[in-house]
Amino acid sequence: MSFDALSPGGLDYLPCRYGSSKILFRGPRRPLDSPYIAFFGGTTTYGKYIATPFPDLVEGALGTTCINFGGVNGGVDLYAADPYLREVANSASVTVIQVTSPRNISNRFYQVHPRRNDRFVEASALLRAIYREVDFAEFNFTNHMLQRLQLISPERFLAVVEELQAAWRARMRLKRLS
Repeated sequence: MSFDALSPGGLDYLPCRYGSSKILFRGPRRPLDSPYIAFFGGTTTYGKYIATPFPDLVEGALGTTCINFGGVNGGVDLYAADPYLREVANSASVTVIQVTSPRNISNRFYQVHPRRNDRFVEASALLRAIYREVDFAEFNFTNHMLQRLQLISPERFLAVVEELQAAWRARMRLKRLS
């Protein structure tokens, strides 16, 4: 369990949703009927623990409406699986996409949560065969699991790295956000 606001004076992210998307974005909610720049990315774009995230700074500098579609711990899968967000990206005057880590995407070895991409959901039979000594039930987060797999066997971990790189490149070629 974690707490984002540790006191009554914590940041209010004004969480909001757009259209049919199930993702909570940082607000305030902005209209999508005028020209806008859309920002997609993970925690950095969202601006967790930051009073003024960089999309707001860009808006102030350019004088153009900037909409923050950053998702906490969001990765490529967060956006690739949401048809509404593809429409938003296509309707934007400009779309800015944060390059996110390949560790938080589903691949042949493991599945991540569809909205919280840092959450480990399940290991595939292939990964279980490569790491027979590992109890994957002990992992909740991809980073924890990957660190442990590397520690157990740097040699076998190279196969995981290659798979993550291939999966990330494949997602980038989908062109679903352009």
